[in-house]
Amino acid sequence: MKIKNLEESGIVKSAIICNDIILLMVSYWFAFALTHSFALAFSFPYALKTELLIGALTIFPTFYIAPPVFLKRMVYGNDILGRSVYTVCLQTLFMIAAISLIRRMNVAGEELLMGASFFFCLLYAERTIVHNILKHSRSKGHNQRYVILVGHPWNLEDIYHTLNDHSLGFKILGIFTRKELPEDMQLKNLGDRRMVMSYLRQHQEVTDLYMVPDTDYTAETDEIFRYCEDHMIRFYALPVFMEFLTKRMELSHLGSTMLLSVRNEPLQDPVNRGVKRLFDILTSGLFLLTVFPIVYLIAGIIIKIQSPGPILFKQKRNGLDGKEFYCLKFRSMHVNKDSDRIQATKNDPRKFKFGNLMRKTNIDELPQFINVFKGDMSLVGPRPHMLLHTQEYSRLIRRYMVRHLVKPGITGWAQVQGFRGETKTLDQMENRVKADIWYVENWSFGLDLRIMWRTLLNMLRHNEENAY
Repeated sequence: MKIKNLEESGIVKSAIICNDIILLMVSYWFAFALTHSFALAFSFPYALKTELLIGALTIFPTFYIAPPVFLKRMVYGNDILGRSVYTVCLQTLFMIAAISLIRRMNVAGEELLMGASFFFCLLYAERTIVHNILKHSRSKGHNQRYVILVGHPWNLEDIYHTLNDHSLGFKILGIFTRKELPEDMQLKNLGDRRMVMSYLRQHQEVTDLYMVPDTDYTAETDEIFRYCEDHMIRFYALPVFMEFLTKRMELSHLGSTMLLSVRNEPLQDPVNRGVKRLFDILTSGLFLLTVFPIVYLIAGIIIKIQSPGPILFKQKRNGLDGKEFYCLKFRSMHVNKDSDRIQATKNDPRKFKFGNLMRKTNIDELPQFINVFKGDMSLVGPRPHMLLHTQEYSRLIRRYMVRHLVKPGITGWAQVQGFRGETKTLDQMENRVKADIWYVENWSFGLDLRIMWRTLLNMLRHNEENAY
């Protein structure tokens, strides 16, 4: 039996639920064994049986609220990571709530934490492995969807390059257009769009149709749409104003009027903002109460010895919605009048010895955890720029101010992509801005975790050649 849409298959969903229950039971059995003893765990006492039963039952509401994304074609590693974290957190909350309702039930917090940790590791590993197996299988021609394109090739070029990734499982049968195809579109030209209907009737394998509507062919477009609806072919209409197709657009409503927003902003969702802010508060608060006082004491003494002046350097930067705030750093330069005008360079004479070391190791950025706790910044986001640079680049770089639609961060997507440090040319800043805008439009909690992990790895590997 061939299943074209794995994510919509009831059989597949049932298999995932059963598998999740098995993974959860294994995780909490090991947690029980490590907390008590393996001998006791192998005897399956009443407390363990009850705990496993509760855990199994919590999988169902968890699956309903947070369905898995790893079967989808257009999904990436950070999406799987974020959904795995969300799934485990949600399941753990359900489990704690259920246990608290049973008077005789008493499960140690250590055991719950250990079980949730094991469950996350197994769940994320399983989701990633299956996703990669599916990608490999689709690249070999299995689980395919058959696509035709209709319209001007220039309008459909981005769609073509996206769907032409064989690991996604799309096979593009051809394009209907009167125009000449670009050299990089290796497609069969199937003729004029007036031939679409006859082609669809002769080729029942078509599953998806992407069309750029044309006002000169309104009747034909309506006929094609109706045919697709009646024959379970997915119909996708692309807007003609192609300038916006590089962004992730969002459909919304104002009263009864349908609107198309030029970009999708996940952090416009209050729930997403709340999750991000809660994580910022907990992480920055923990760091400020534990590690930061020690770092501040040591760094402060060395700074005072090597360069007279304050320990902390504060500078006005542009944050959320372009609002100004004081960004904090450990002072890495001798006190000077050019700090608000001139960007640091590799062999900047204003830096003192320990200041140079702090910049290379990112220690100078640690006071920004205070900015994060206060709410001026986030752990992850576009790096805040000096006011003068914002004024200058907003005139030179298109859509530069879009990066201010989210809070600035201590680290960001642009930084882990290598766009950091001194920007000697306008192209370098444009690449940084493009990466920042991509982050704004593609935010997920999993993406934040991925960026922080890559930042930590770069620091440990000393892979910070542009940090000065």
